[in-house]
Amino acid sequence: MHPTLLKSASAVIPDTPLLINVVRQRVRQLIRGHRPLIAAPPGMGFCDVALSEVIAGKLSFEAVPGVKPDSSFAPIVTFPGAPPEKKAA
Repeated sequence: MHPTLLKSASAVIPDTPLLINVVRQRVRQLIRGHRPLIAAPPGMGFCDVALSEVIAGKLSFEAVPGVKPDSSFAPIVTFPGAPPEKKAA
């Protein structure tokens, strides 16, 4: 992965965890045989291709409507009658 590509892609998607997930999903697709959305020279790595696609504007993201980032996880509820959790030693 080239740092210049990473820096340019982070200018397009400034949220680092979101950029990581977009690139991760695209790399999975490329590994499974999907074609690149840009003209990629031979020998270019999957991660570099995905970052180049973000820079070229071929990949983007959209927020899920009605879902707040803070409330995306359900609280963990213990099962009634379950034994109490053991404390770490």
